[in-house]
Amino acid sequence: MIELKEVPQEKQQEVKNFCNLNNVLFDEAAISHIVLDSSNILGVSQLKVENGIAEILSIFVKEEFRNMGFGDGLLKMQINYCYRNSISFIKVKKGLNDNFFKRAGFVEKGDYLVLDVQAFYANLKCQQ
Repeated sequence: MIELKEVPQEKQQEVKNFCNLNNVLFDEAAISHIVLDSSNILGVSQLKVENGIAEILSIFVKEEFRNMGFGDGLLKMQINYCYRNSISFIKVKKGLNDNFFKRAGFVEKGDYLVLDVQAFYANLKCQQ
């Protein structure tokens, strides 16, 4: 069974090992979300919050599991985390995967792509 979940701070070592094996940036102080199949990590994302603004540090899915919606799921978990914690804006440095973030509603602002979290949820439309 595939799960997407937040990783408690005390269980970050497994995420760090995955990031090291896949040459992905890892920040011990960041909030980590993972895609998990049984005990195998398929993807990871990290979000750092400073001064009320969140910055996406990474979203990574192993090559053989891409184009299955896991990256979108990780991004939505990050957005939901910000919404639940009253964080109004999320930013990501340009060049990480600009088209991926623009499709989700991020807009260019200087060296970053930025998402207004409240506007993101206000623009959601339920599909039948």
